[in-house]
Amino acid sequence: MLSAEFLEVKKIRSCGNLGAAVALLQTAEITSDDDAFESAICLFIAGDHAGALKSIGQRRWNSGWGIKASAALDGMILGKDPREALSLARLAISETGAGYDCIAIHLILLRMTGLIHEAAVYVRANMQPPPTGEILLLTAIGEIAIATQDWPCAYSAAAAIFASDPNNFRALVFSSIANYESGNVHESLGNAIRANRTGQKLPVITLQLMRCQNQLGDHYAAVAAFSEMGKDAPVGAEIYEQLGIAHSGLGSQQQAVDAYRRALGQGRALIVAIRNLLEIHISLGAAAEVEELVRQYGTEIHQDVDCVTLLGLDRLNQRDRGASFDLFRESLHLTMEQEIPLHSLGWPVPEPRLRHDCEQLELLEQRNKLPTGAKPALAVLKHYLQLSAGASGNVPAPGRDAEALAHALGDFHYCPDLPFSGAALGENDFRTIEEAYFANSPSLVVIDNFLSGPALSNLRQFCEEATVWKAHYKNGYAGAFLSGGFGPRVLLAIADELRQAMPKVVGENVLTQAWAFKYDQRLQGINLHADFARVNVNFWITPDEACLDKSTGGMVIYDVPAPKHWTFENYNANSSKIEAFIKTQGAKSHRVPYRENRCVLFDSTLFHTTDELHFKPGYSKRRVNITFLYGKARNFN
Repeated sequence: MLSAEFLEVKKIRSCGNLGAAVALLQTAEITSDDDAFESAICLFIAGDHAGALKSIGQRRWNSGWGIKASAALDGMILGKDPREALSLARLAISETGAGYDCIAIHLILLRMTGLIHEAAVYVRANMQPPPTGEILLLTAIGEIAIATQDWPCAYSAAAAIFASDPNNFRALVFSSIANYESGNVHESLGNAIRANRTGQKLPVITLQLMRCQNQLGDHYAAVAAFSEMGKDAPVGAEIYEQLGIAHSGLGSQQQAVDAYRRALGQGRALIVAIRNLLEIHISLGAAAEVEELVRQYGTEIHQDVDCVTLLGLDRLNQRDRGASFDLFRESLHLTMEQEIPLHSLGWPVPEPRLRHDCEQLELLEQRNKLPTGAKPALAVLKHYLQLSAGASGNVPAPGRDAEALAHALGDFHYCPDLPFSGAALGENDFRTIEEAYFANSPSLVVIDNFLSGPALSNLRQFCEEATVWKAHYKNGYAGAFLSGGFGPRVLLAIADELRQAMPKVVGENVLTQAWAFKYDQRLQGINLHADFARVNVNFWITPDEACLDKSTGGMVIYDVPAPKHWTFENYNANSSKIEAFIKTQGAKSHRVPYRENRCVLFDSTLFHTTDELHFKPGYSKRRVNITFLYGKARNFN
């Protein structure tokens, strides 16, 4: 047990006042192994390794834990084989009287020897909840949580440290990382700024500042953070990667390319740098550079869903539909192999997602297209749908069926390759439509009879049958994307023909993304937002007879665009802010009622939303819209 004087030493150093703690222990009398170990730990944390070694060496240790823990600390400070020190620490924590600082040394040595999983298991088994006021132990727990990507654990460890020491540098660092990875970017930036103000200009802080500032769209601040690094400071690959993101966000493509090349030049195949470099080369039409990048990093590119999707879009924009289709199929297979929908599923699952998937498999069963292997999935979905509490509820927490339910929702049970040939677009005077688009204010045209009859039928069948609807949203609608199987041949034909039919509006703006959404009749659609593209092509394929109110069911478009300085999060997901903006701007709305095979083509930076929905019940009567985004008018970060 610590004496009163050393209890005060520990209290003071736990508050971050190491100078005062060290000064106090110089006059304090050591009366036990606990006091001696506190003295060594305090000096060790203060960076006085010589003093810590002296404190260890001068003590005649009496307890079993003290002998072993002090030897473990001694070996760690002297840089001896950490495995030997770890063996001593293991023995120490099993002895009677071993305290929390002894456990902290054990966890630190587990990290040093690469035994992160064992450290995490120990923390979960023995340190939940973690003790308050034990700063060294909490720091070890937080850094283990970061290494194992346990963001909530890292956040709670940091919060416990801040209760005693609000400016603890290491806690600020791992709290910043945990907040960033959890989506709390503003809090993460605040942590990084506070850590930076401590005067420790370390690369890890520069990296966190740049990551946050890029995510928030403050690219100049990210460049400034890089510039503030000393000339002799080590610049890691991740920092150059963030510099590339910043320059790309500012439209400085060549500087972005240079930064990404510096990142990759350090011998690490960072996938974000590869992906962004690939996107830049494709956007600039630099075919030779694309080919060289694929030659250098082919393995990494063909193991990354987003990279393969980019290559598929590039081939489509080059009018090679066959190669494009093959690449989108490759991205689907990667998505399946990597079980991406399973990993992103998350619990609880909303009832509308469960209902959609259940109804879709029932339709396949009725059409004799449900694979034998998918029949157990349908049974699981039916069971949980009966237990669910309606449109506003969630799937009840699964018990022993948890894995079966996850696979029922996450697996791709049926993904047909529907052949398609012939004209995809309907017979329209697209030249006149283009003229109307440029003449109208805002830039908006409505195109009826958008698709040919065979294309409409083919696309509707794919949307009804293909189990590619793996994204779900709070308003109950399901989403399907190019990278995850929504790339049928008919869709590629539509996108290709549209660029040829409307060369002035669409032509030079390459296709950057395509998706489909399918809606629950009991709920509403997409909230008010804008997109990053120049041109939005939004068309509807559900039969007219499904829509109960022919004056609604389509979309509402406002005559004001998103401000150029707004980030993607602001103009795409912050509905309250958008509503306040359009109100103060006195924006006028343009309502386009629902019609089967109707397309709304408009400036994608205009704020828009799904109109109120009144559709008949039944799976095949769900409203389905498909969206193409052409070109880029806003930053996507």
